[in-house]
This record gives sequence, structure tokens and C-alpha cells, in this order.
Amino acid sequence: MAFDPAFTYDVFITHAWRFHDDWSRAGALLDEVEGFRWRNFSVPWHDPAMDPNTERGGRFLQDWLETQILPCHVFVFLDSVYAIRSARKWLDTELQVARAAGKPVIALPIEGSTGLAESVDIPRQAIVPWNGKALTDAIAAAARG
Repeated sequence: MAFDPAFTYDVFITHAWRFHDDWSRAGALLDEVEGFRWRNFSVPWHDPAMDPNTERGGRFLQDWLETQILPCHVFVFLDSVYAIRSARKWLDTELQVARAAGKPVIALPIEGSTGLAESVDIPRQAIVPWNGKALTDAIAAAARG
């Protein structure tokens, strides 16, 4: 086992303020790996009264994303969520925050694909299949630096 069962990994899984099937599925993959301890720092919810298209609302959501991403060891990018055109703005923002903070990025492609569907600048070696062991091994390796 490549991960340390005594360590708790803090993980952010990309979202666009909604509970997407693959967001839930990625969490379930991590839960299914025996001995892997993790905390999900991604909260796909926001106050609908906060309009993201206003300066104040956009800043609030940006700050909220930072509070989710900055404490994490690893950032997990879901290509299936990025494929939703209306979600791209948020995933681009999340990716920008993660990169600015030096967070390692791991990408899960759309199921059945070996690469990312869109032209997202994520290194090939950071793309892992939809497999719990592969994902936990990648998270552990990334968290070790």
C-alpha cells in the first residue's frame, strides 16, 4: 500500500457549486479503499442569494473556494465536470487557486477515456484512471511531494 494508513489526507475535489455524480463517485472511490483516511474539503454549495455575477458575490465565492482549497494536500480535477460548459468558469478558478498555492493536481478523465476531453493544462502523469487504488496511490505520492 503506497499510502500511510496513519495519515489523514485532505482532498479538494472540483465542483461547480453542485453535487455532480462524478463528484460523489470520486469520494466513494476514496471511501472504498481499506485503510485510506481522508477529509473532503470541497463543499459544492453556495448561498443562492450571493450572485456570482456581481463583484461582491464573485469575491465571496472566490474567498469560499480558497478556504476549501488552501488547507488541502491534493486537488482532484474532474474532467467530466469541466466538460459541462457552465461549470468551466468555476473549475478554471479552482485550478487557478490550487496552482497559485502550489497544490498538486490529480485529474480523473471522463470514464472510459485515458486523457482529458478538453484542453486543460494538466501533465499526463497526473491523470489517473477511475480506480480507488490508483487514485489513493496518486494522492499519497502527491501529498509526499
